[in-house]
Amino acid sequence: MPCVGLCYAERSRFLLLVKPFRVVEHVTDIDLEELQQEGVQGFIFDLDNTIMAPHTGILDDVIAAWLKKIESMGFQSVVVSNNPLGFYTQEAEKTLSIPVLGNAGKPRRGALYKALRLLKLEPSQVVVVGDRPLTDIWAGQRLGAKTILVDPLTKHQEHAVVKVLRRLERLFVY
Repeated sequence: MPCVGLCYAERSRFLLLVKPFRVVEHVTDIDLEELQQEGVQGFIFDLDNTIMAPHTGILDDVIAAWLKKIESMGFQSVVVSNNPLGFYTQEAEKTLSIPVLGNAGKPRRGALYKALRLLKLEPSQVVVVGDRPLTDIWAGQRLGAKTILVDPLTKHQEHAVVKVLRRLERLFVY
């Protein structure tokens, strides 16, 4: 009998693609030593709501110190953002002192492959970190990288509709 919509096997395969390797509350809660032991050498970060408050261009001091720590531990980093505004991603790159690739179109993988080339690493050597299961985590899983889902930086300041959509997205994943 033909399957209507997504068959069970297809649903299971899709859910595996949006289920993160790890979930942490804040990007600074990531266990760096554990990742090093697992062979991770680089990070591909989402920008808005992962390492910077959306559309601000302002880097929190705690995250700035954490980014310096990961650099001192030998990790490499690139930011891959869906934000299409070139001036914004250029300013973010200056603020972060990390390459920022904008207009990424995640969950498509093109920009992630470009990030891998910049890092000179294989997918198994990087972790993709983001706040959205259906963009960041899905793209990272499709790439073949480890993925870490973080709570959005501005989760307490978001509009009620956005909060509901995020809850639904996460319920869908779990």
